[in-house]
Amino acid sequence: MAEAKEAYISILEKKLAELTGIEVDQIKKNQFANAADEAVAIREMASYVEGIVVQQAGVAEAGTVSPQIAQMFAHINAELGEERGAHALPPLKYDFNALEPHISGMIMEIHHTKHHQGYINNLIAATKKLVEAEAANDVNAMNALLPAIKFNGGGHLNHTIFWTNMAPDAGGEPEGAVAQAIDDSFGSFQSFKDKFSAASVGVKGSGWGWLGYCANNNKLEIATCQNQDPLQITHGLVPLLGLDVWEHAYYLQYKNLRADYVKAFFNVINWPNVNERYEKACKDAGH
Repeated sequence: MAEAKEAYISILEKKLAELTGIEVDQIKKNQFANAADEAVAIREMASYVEGIVVQQAGVAEAGTVSPQIAQMFAHINAELGEERGAHALPPLKYDFNALEPHISGMIMEIHHTKHHQGYINNLIAATKKLVEAEAANDVNAMNALLPAIKFNGGGHLNHTIFWTNMAPDAGGEPEGAVAQAIDDSFGSFQSFKDKFSAASVGVKGSGWGWLGYCANNNKLEIATCQNQDPLQITHGLVPLLGLDVWEHAYYLQYKNLRADYVKAFFNVINWPNVNERYEKACKDAGH
């Protein structure tokens, strides 16, 4: 694992030097290591899934399966129309470099084709092991797979929403029903922007900043999630707008200046997509 991480760091060093002209020996290697954290986490989760042993039928202990397993697959199905285990990388609706200068094409390419694909590969592997556990009625093994299903399923779901939340020649202020909802929930767009930015910048370690819809009170809320925890399972909110604040999402371009990355994100927000999600969430909730 250490060799793989060093190889990944070497690639990041080369690309950053090409983009910025900064000599690699001027930057501490542990800073680059932070950008590789997600790749390492994905590999570690793959090893975790492989290490789960399913007991033979008749030997496995009975119990209660966590409802979050079914919930995770239901949320993926609702977003992507994918059946359990039949997961694939959704194509971007724009070129990798279409969000420049706000988000570099290299970041988008690595993020989409490497990191997102990694979550999908692990989710498929976890699902196969889940099917095996179900056949043996091994509830312990099923529940042991929950962290892998949430992490990789959440990674697949969160990134899918993230890609659609962005578009070239976008940004500005929202229009339509979501614009009014933002005013009603936060007082003004500027107030929402300030609160969303502060929450996203303030995420401890790796995670996401979200604008979500609460069906119970018909209001919008800002929330954060650690790692790849899905918004619906964590906070009970329908995801409308998500911002990935794992360091891999911005480090090559913004280094450790997460606040600058969050500020730049507002230049690529696909507000028509957010509005579409909001209108659907309201309709589904009967509002």
